[in-house]
Amino acid sequence: MVDVTVIIPTHNRRQLLARTLDSVLAQHDVDLDVVVVDDGGADDVGSLVACLDDARVRLVRHPESRGVSAARNSGISQATAPWVAFVDDDDLWAPTKLRSQLDALAARPSARWSCTGAVNIDAQCRISGWHAPPPDPSVGDLLLSQNWIPGGGSGVLASRDLTLAIGGFDEALSNIADWDFYIRLGLTAPMAPVFRPHLGYYVHTQGMAHGVERSAREYRYLDVKYAAERARRGIQLNEEVWLQYLAGLAYNAGRRRAGLRFHGEMLVRLHRWRSLLSIGVGLAPERVRRARARRYVPPAMPPDWVDEAQGWLSPYTSGWLDQTVEP
Repeated sequence: MVDVTVIIPTHNRRQLLARTLDSVLAQHDVDLDVVVVDDGGADDVGSLVACLDDARVRLVRHPESRGVSAARNSGISQATAPWVAFVDDDDLWAPTKLRSQLDALAARPSARWSCTGAVNIDAQCRISGWHAPPPDPSVGDLLLSQNWIPGGGSGVLASRDLTLAIGGFDEALSNIADWDFYIRLGLTAPMAPVFRPHLGYYVHTQGMAHGVERSAREYRYLDVKYAAERARRGIQLNEEVWLQYLAGLAYNAGRRRAGLRFHGEMLVRLHRWRSLLSIGVGLAPERVRRARARRYVPPAMPPDWVDEAQGWLSPYTSGWLDQTVEP
C-alpha cells in the first residue's frame, strides 16, 4: 500500500523539475507514488520521466495549459494513497519531510493535514530566510487574516478524503491558490505542525508568485470569497502584510513604480508612516537601493535549523542546475 501520493504540477521547467523529483524520490521510510502533471509544456517532460525508469512516477499531460490549480486537481484525481502532498516544480524537500509529517499526524489523531518549516533558497541553495509553521493546530482564523503556512504550495500534506471533500483547488486562482486551499483545510480540520526546516522554497523572479498584478487581482477575489466567514468570526484581512508582500515582489522584479504605488497605498489608506522610508528608498538611485539591500540582515535562524538545512541541501548546491538533463 502507498502511504502518500505526491503531486507535482509543472510547466516548461524540465531542469528544475528533475531536481525537485530527485528530492522527492529520496524520501526516507515512506511508500510513495508521484503524479507529475505537465500543464501544456513544450519541454518534453515525458522523456524525463521515462529516463528516471522509476515505477513510482506517473505522468499526466494537459495538451494545453489550464493553470496550476487545474494541474493539481488532475493530480488529486489520480491519487490512490490516503495522504496527498503537493510540491511545486522548483522547490526541494528534506529526505525526512514526509515521514516527519506522517509521524506528527499520528501523534495528533484529530489533525487531518500537516505543514512544515521552510527555508528560502536561491539557485545555488544558499539560504536567505526561514519560516516556521504556526504552533496552534487550529489555524482557520489565522488563515482568514493572512497566509501563515510556509513554503507556498510545497509544504503541506493532507488527507485525500479531506482534500476531495473541500473541493481541491479553486481553478479561478493561480498565484494564491495555495492560500485559498489552506483556508478551507484550516476551517475544516486541525493542522499538525512540524517545526523543522524540511522545505527549500526557491525564491526567484521567474516564480509564479512574482506576477504582481495577478496576485493583486486574486487577493481581491479572496477578499470577497471569504467576506461572510470573516464577518461571522469578527476577523479582518491583514492588508498591511499583503501590501508589503506585493511591494517586495514588485521591487525584486524591478517594478519600482508598482512598488511605490503599494507603499503609497499603505501610507495614505493605512497610515503606515514607515512606508515614507520605503518610498524614499524606492525613489533613490539604483546604487543606493543596492547598498541598502546589502546591509539588510534577515532575522536569525535557529542554529540547529542552519545545520540541518545546509546538510540536506548540500547535494544540490554545486552546479546541480548546470547539469544537462539528458532526454
